[in-house]
Amino acid sequence: MREFSESWRVWRENYIPDWEAAGPDAEFDLHAGQSPLLPRGWVHNPYVADTGEGSVRLTFAIRERTPVWLAEKLIAGAIEEPAFRRIILPGEISGAALAERVHETRDALVRYLAALDVAELALLVRQGRRD
Repeated sequence: MREFSESWRVWRENYIPDWEAAGPDAEFDLHAGQSPLLPRGWVHNPYVADTGEGSVRLTFAIRERTPVWLAEKLIAGAIEEPAFRRIILPGEISGAALAERVHETRDALVRYLAALDVAELALLVRQGRRD
């Protein structure tokens, strides 16, 4: 999901010219005490129209939780298993050798996941100790 939900990872040089050509979808004039809430990913350009007034802009980025995020938590401890620390030689990253490594790794991953204590892992993730 990283490449689909974080603009800095998928930046394209045409973004700004395209946005400038399209113009804004909306404009808002805010007054003292007001604050907008923009969903993640909304392109915005805040500015102070009255330069005699002060302004503060805060951004709170809240990461969405997705099944891919949870899958990362599921495999986070795999590095502790010797099967996942075995070096893959350069000659094993092409052709039939690569297919065999993928097959072996998939099987090791299935065994690893099957042995997890799901209730314990869920508790660790909930407590933020499996980040």
